[in-house]
Amino acid sequence: MLYYNFYGYEGFKALFGLEKRDNGAAVRKNKILLGHLKSPVLLGYCREHDDYTLLHIYNMADLQKKVFEAIIASGEDDERLPYEVELIGKTYHSSKYKTDEAKGLCEDLDKNSVRYINVERNRVFKMRSGKFMRELILETEIGKMLSPSVINWISGDIFTQQWQIYTHGKSSDMKLHVSDEFWRIYSSKHCKGDFGSCMVNEERTAFYRDSVKAKAAYITDKAGLIVARAILFTDVTDQDGKKWRLLERQYSSGGDDVLKRLLVDRLIQEDYIDGYKVVGASCHQANSFVDIYGNSLSDRKFEIECYLEPEDTLSYQDSFKWYSYNLNKAYNYENSSFSYNLDTTDLNLYGDTDDNEEEEEEEDGEWDSYHQYYCNNTRPCYRNGREIWVDSENLDDFVWIESKGEYHHEEDCICCDDCQTYILLDDAIYSEVTEEYYCCRECMEKAEEEFKRKNWNYSEYDDEWYEDYTDITYIHVWNEQECSYQDKSISTDTLCRLLKNEEAWEFGEDVFDKVNPGTNLPYGYKLKKEMKHEYAIIEEAV
Repeated sequence: MLYYNFYGYEGFKALFGLEKRDNGAAVRKNKILLGHLKSPVLLGYCREHDDYTLLHIYNMADLQKKVFEAIIASGEDDERLPYEVELIGKTYHSSKYKTDEAKGLCEDLDKNSVRYINVERNRVFKMRSGKFMRELILETEIGKMLSPSVINWISGDIFTQQWQIYTHGKSSDMKLHVSDEFWRIYSSKHCKGDFGSCMVNEERTAFYRDSVKAKAAYITDKAGLIVARAILFTDVTDQDGKKWRLLERQYSSGGDDVLKRLLVDRLIQEDYIDGYKVVGASCHQANSFVDIYGNSLSDRKFEIECYLEPEDTLSYQDSFKWYSYNLNKAYNYENSSFSYNLDTTDLNLYGDTDDNEEEEEEEDGEWDSYHQYYCNNTRPCYRNGREIWVDSENLDDFVWIESKGEYHHEEDCICCDDCQTYILLDDAIYSEVTEEYYCCRECMEKAEEEFKRKNWNYSEYDDEWYEDYTDITYIHVWNEQECSYQDKSISTDTLCRLLKNEEAWEFGEDVFDKVNPGTNLPYGYKLKKEMKHEYAIIEEAV
């Protein structure tokens, strides 16, 4: 471990050790980060350049930030990538694509796609945001060295959600609220769908009103229903005495990470927070906070004032879960001062529980990490390339991929436009002709041929299709058997090449592929001229 600062085996174990989930499955922590650090190609690059920035990463927030920075810098320094692609205020570089004044936003406000210009064809197209970012990453020198899991995570998870948030902000009916109405965000009547929170309808909001300094932060849709919410702790102190306003773990309709990020983004824009709990991977860890610029705060030790008597109402805590009764403080790290754990569904510090047999029966089942509830049976599914366990009776959001023998989230899949087979978006082939996705090259070529036949223009001379009718003109082709010229369509590029190479000859507005070697004129050309001349003389005489 000469190139890694893990502080021995214990440090490595703390970062990448196995942890047990609610369903009993053992999962390795920070698996994506570990895959990144294990890349031998990346290690070789860092040694060659004596720059270990991409290896000295110890949390997912830093991985995201440093990888994006490295990709942008790699593109800027590469002369082979001359074209600029501006997305969400950042400039990437490409040899194939560029953006126009729309800066990636589609005219139809498609939140899942990026508008771009194909430089070679000089035409506007759109591509799925995750796939487009993947293309940009793999064009850079750094991108070619990243592990597949990191590329999938950055493009298919992080950027896809960032792009959806960005486009939401351009055309959003969402409204931000920051208030003391804690009861509202924990009431199923005011929330849209299932938030997967164990505190919904449990009437535990007195904890936030009376015991800590906090606000309820949430966004509502145009119907006035809450689609994402979180607790905002307004008076947090770190080990250096610095004050912070930190947003706790976010919850949303159906566990939608885009809505969570939208809530965070709105709070940052309106200057309500200084930091927040990361969205997605590692959100369950108590120290997984980042500042509003994406810098990790995992080295910060946070505490809040908490006045909680043994009989006072308690609400489950994700981060500030180590409580010191004597000091009236709650911490996001374990220390010698704490006397109670607050990551519990107990009613109070005495350990009283709700007399709810139905809930106890549910908790005896298996945990659905996607829908966030207990059920009878779960099965492995995949979302953004990561394995999750989902209620086997509630797979409406997942698609069976026959080629993989697995269920994948519908947003990660696409249906082949030709044979109607579902495939992973990362495995799909995109046609810039039809602007659709296909499962294989055979389906794509078949669909493109049919599309061209219906919508494009055919050049008989080239035996090819051309999209723009202005790319087609005509040439007189000599037929030896019939001793006459026949008109055939030809591309303007081919015609120009023939004229330049003296393989065709132009007379007035007509072009001929063969002329009479005796006269250097098209066959019959002189005869026609004489006939016209004689007719003109007769007409003048009359």
